Amino acid sequence: MFDKDKMLELVQAENYAYYKGELVLSLPRESYVTEEMWDTLMDMFKTSIAIEREMRRHFESLPGLDQIHLFDALCESGVRTPEWWLNVLLADQEPLPEGIFD
Repeated sequence: MFDKDKMLELVQAENYAYYKGELVLSLPRESYVTEEMWDTLMDMFKTSIAIEREMRRHFESLPGLDQIHLFDALCESGVRTPEWWLNVLLADQEPLPEGIFD
């Protein structure tokens, strides 16, 4: 089941992490220490991974035919490439659902 509130919370955390990253990059190098930059980069990475995991969790909860329809719709959206969606949604899943490449 898709948890809209959890996804909203994750997206907000990711937006904040990337905002901090842009802020750090806009400051003179002397304005921050390496540890701060590292923490900011790790926040960006962790929030993006959390969103991908939540998308995968939701995708895996769907019946096979619904997975195929959602995958097709996402690929046709043009938001990302089909390869990106394949890697995110089916990274740990074997075998691939029948019809995924039809």
